[in-house]
Amino acid sequence: MQRINSQFLILLILILILLLGLSSCGEEKNPTVPVVVVTHAVFTPTVTPQPLTPLPTLVFATPTLIPISSPTPFPTPTYRPTSTPETKPLPTPPPFTIAKPDQLANSIAAWLNKQPDALPSKDPAIAKNRLRDLLLNWNAIGLNSAVEAADLDGDGQPELVATVAESWSEVPTIQRDAGFLLLLKGNKNQWSASFLRSRTLKLDAEEDFLHPQLEKIIDLTGDKLPDIVFSELICGSNTCILRLHAVSWNNGKFTDLTPDVPSMPTAQLSIEQNPVVGTLPALILIGGTINSPSAGLQRTRSEYWRWDAASKSVKLAETRFATSFFLYHRVLDGNAALDKGDLNQAIDLYYGSLTDSTLKLWFVESQGTSEDAIQEREVLTAFARFRLGIAYGLKGDLERAKTVMEEASLKDGNYAGWAKAFNIAVSSGKFPSTTAAIAEGCATAINYSQQNRSLIEAMNRFGSANPVFKPENICPKL
Repeated sequence: MQRINSQFLILLILILILLLGLSSCGEEKNPTVPVVVVTHAVFTPTVTPQPLTPLPTLVFATPTLIPISSPTPFPTPTYRPTSTPETKPLPTPPPFTIAKPDQLANSIAAWLNKQPDALPSKDPAIAKNRLRDLLLNWNAIGLNSAVEAADLDGDGQPELVATVAESWSEVPTIQRDAGFLLLLKGNKNQWSASFLRSRTLKLDAEEDFLHPQLEKIIDLTGDKLPDIVFSELICGSNTCILRLHAVSWNNGKFTDLTPDVPSMPTAQLSIEQNPVVGTLPALILIGGTINSPSAGLQRTRSEYWRWDAASKSVKLAETRFATSFFLYHRVLDGNAALDKGDLNQAIDLYYGSLTDSTLKLWFVESQGTSEDAIQEREVLTAFARFRLGIAYGLKGDLERAKTVMEEASLKDGNYAGWAKAFNIAVSSGKFPSTTAAIAEGCATAINYSQQNRSLIEAMNRFGSANPVFKPENICPKL
């Protein structure tokens, strides 16, 4: 619309200009041109609006919709389960006859030999698991009991090892927990059985092991062949005692590696996995307390049992006691250091027994009488002072040894007789060596102790779980 109006306006202006031009052309020429004053007028054209041409109506054809055919659905797949190979049922287990270990062991071997996939030439784990399931079904082992497969004799063939109890229970009972050690020897296509009873190891032992349990297959001797470690648990009314056995298997027979039979009340077994370079793994018994009031003052300990090449057996190599703040235990620790020949440590412990005021008295802590507590302090300090003098003498410091013994003669009241007897013997003559002088002094002190037994027996009032002191124990073994 705006464009049409503009064109019309321009056309009108052009017509006006043309008319003015024609008008000027028809006038008579006059030489005298008058001055004409032209006044510019603003021309405002009158625009008559023209009717607008209506826009054409657009007519769209209605499209014809052609329906799209629905896709043909995929057919639902038919589930076809993967075929599982048929497994043959296991042979019927043999009857459980614990009263005849040889018969039971042979029947177990025969049962496994009927299973082609459980033969020694196959994966030994299969036979091991079958044996474990069988023993569990018989209730001959516990859920945490081990069944192991290992080459014990180095012939490249596996052996299966387990313990078999008459009736396993987590709370052992002597009547029904007896059993034996079972070993199945692998020989390519068959298993052959062997077994071990308690009386086989020791003629004076019980006929069977009590509550036997396989603990570990490990090389204890350093011969690159694994050994068998298993335990017994013997329980009384208050306390259970853990007893260890270690055996090797070679040339078709068992060899006892623990003739000393490590044992400990209320104990747990730990096996040293990473021993110091140059040493063999140790069997560690941890515990030692007895659940009885008569046991008296106690503390836990750790015993390290290690292979001893000289005796060709597992021996007690070391005992470590838990830290204690009782005067009695401090004196015992001094005794242990002196017995080992660690004179400096013995001196420190005995000296600490005399000077450490924080050390506790058993009869005070257990609410004993004041007389008991006084006697406890007197006998322990007298014993520690006497041993301190001996430790100084063995170290070669005779002056200090003499000073300590003289002090004991003056300070230790009824117990001073030990030191007095020692001093008399040592001062009465000349000796070829310090050790000879100490030996003579100890012999005299022991004689005095035998004549006055009540003095040393005061060291035996701390309960049945502790060492028993005799007159000869006033001095260490020289």
